[in-house]
Amino acid sequence: MNQLITNIELLSNQKSFSLGISNTGDNLWFLMHFKKLEILNTVIYRQQYNEFRITKTKYPTRRLMKKFANTADFLDYLSLISGPTKRIFLYEIAFTNGWKIKEHCYTHFTIYTNSLEERNTLINYLINSVCYDPIAIDSLEPNITYYFKASGSLEEYKSDIIIPDEFWSEERLEKWKEDVNKRDNIEEEVEKGEPFINSNNILPDFPSIKLKGWIEGYPF
Repeated sequence: MNQLITNIELLSNQKSFSLGISNTGDNLWFLMHFKKLEILNTVIYRQQYNEFRITKTKYPTRRLMKKFANTADFLDYLSLISGPTKRIFLYEIAFTNGWKIKEHCYTHFTIYTNSLEERNTLINYLINSVCYDPIAIDSLEPNITYYFKASGSLEEYKSDIIIPDEFWSEERLEKWKEDVNKRDNIEEEVEKGEPFINSNNILPDFPSIKLKGWIEGYPF
């Protein structure tokens, strides 16, 4: 099933979130929800490309310098210049009300609001627009990706490592790096098949056949 909104992740500042959006590589339909907001500034790039790769010409990426009064004006402009041989890279669009939107890899938008209340209201508005039921936002953990199911419920992405966001403090980020490095070192030792010796340097009480393998240095 082609879901218009596929997943959601809350960011740690309690005011921002990311959504997985379908078809953003071909169109920016998602921005229609913000069409009445006045635009403060944009960081947008465009690039022409060879759809069928007939030639090896590499076209430059150019920043779009045109100013827009609101998102509707921007979308109208895109409908004129975009097409099968144009790519649009939306790095950032900032609005006069303090909100911002950034696009990542065509499939994800990060949306920045001014408060937890604005964030929650906007989330439920957006997911309701694609026929999902309201969700218990306060029950979601930051930096965890949740996937929408057709029933409207959410399924947590199972991962042992939480990915930090841009709002983590330096101390928290450094602690995260230390924990990840420690984890990687342990996994490397396990992959190499290095034997574990406990703090008393006493071999575990394995059956004799396993103990023989331990001593001779090959896996059990």
